[in-house]
Amino acid sequence: MAKQVAASNLSTGPDTYMYALAHVGDYFATIASDDSLRIFDASLRQLAVTQPRNAGLACLETYDNNTVLTAGRDGIVRRCDSRAKQVSQVSEPQGRSISALACREHLVAAGTESTKEGLGDVSVLLYDLRNPAVPMRNYAESHTDSITQLAFHPVHPNGLLSGSTDGLVSLFDLGMAEEEDALQQVLNPRSAVHCAGFLSPDEVYILTTDEQFSIYSLAEAAVNGDATAQAIDFGDVRSKLDCMYVIDLLKQADGQPVVAHGHNERQTLTLTQLGKPASWAFGQSLQLPGAHGGEVVRDMLLTGDRAYSCGEDGHVRVWKWT
Repeated sequence: MAKQVAASNLSTGPDTYMYALAHVGDYFATIASDDSLRIFDASLRQLAVTQPRNAGLACLETYDNNTVLTAGRDGIVRRCDSRAKQVSQVSEPQGRSISALACREHLVAAGTESTKEGLGDVSVLLYDLRNPAVPMRNYAESHTDSITQLAFHPVHPNGLLSGSTDGLVSLFDLGMAEEEDALQQVLNPRSAVHCAGFLSPDEVYILTTDEQFSIYSLAEAAVNGDATAQAIDFGDVRSKLDCMYVIDLLKQADGQPVVAHGHNERQTLTLTQLGKPASWAFGQSLQLPGAHGGEVVRDMLLTGDRAYSCGEDGHVRVWKWT
């Protein structure tokens, strides 16, 4: 069982949603539906706030121990420090909305939002913040709908994963300038991708918007010489996890993955272990009672013996294991 030890709306107005959380050094950050970036400490004391003009904030990522990245409808990726002051920025060349971000060292990947259907409407872009004038890479033919997820490979510096509402997850080798050469594998969960990432260097998880959960072995596909991979298919996990929705898969300090999920009607938030003694399976669960009331939880962070959550009730909440 976990106990809620703090909660705050960080001085936001009524009917404000909290979208995402990030850990930046000794501090934390969140973006909200009022287009604000807010910096706060572990006790939820607000330290700084900014509201970039015309930002339409939708993405938040930790860049390093001192700065975070934000992006949104205005097509600008902003790098901001722990005082919420903008340090630098890069722009999407066509001014398209940015719907996904990922970063590693000086590299930033950005995915765009679809305004119409077809090749070339959305792109996976790669920027080098040491020379940010134009993107290093622009892959515009691998997806036909909004990019919802980007993740760098945990080991290979040129590996990048992208997920989309077109129902595909693509794996790129960023060392290749031509998209046809860069696209290494395509995974097809056959439903819009809510979130995806690497469980290990050779394994990818995918959660779709209709709560279908699957794990793919990339090594198996490579050995078989197949462009696609066979999946461990958990199906719709709402019945298996006794939840209404899944937030994401989170990594603990020891590397053990857990699935964060919620139930609005019961007002519960739960962390369920995803263990692999022999094969991937759901394990023990930890309850966070009360959750965010009947509102959806949008994001969570795990830090040692505490969890931070934010949601559509306009609050950030802190939980401690008991």
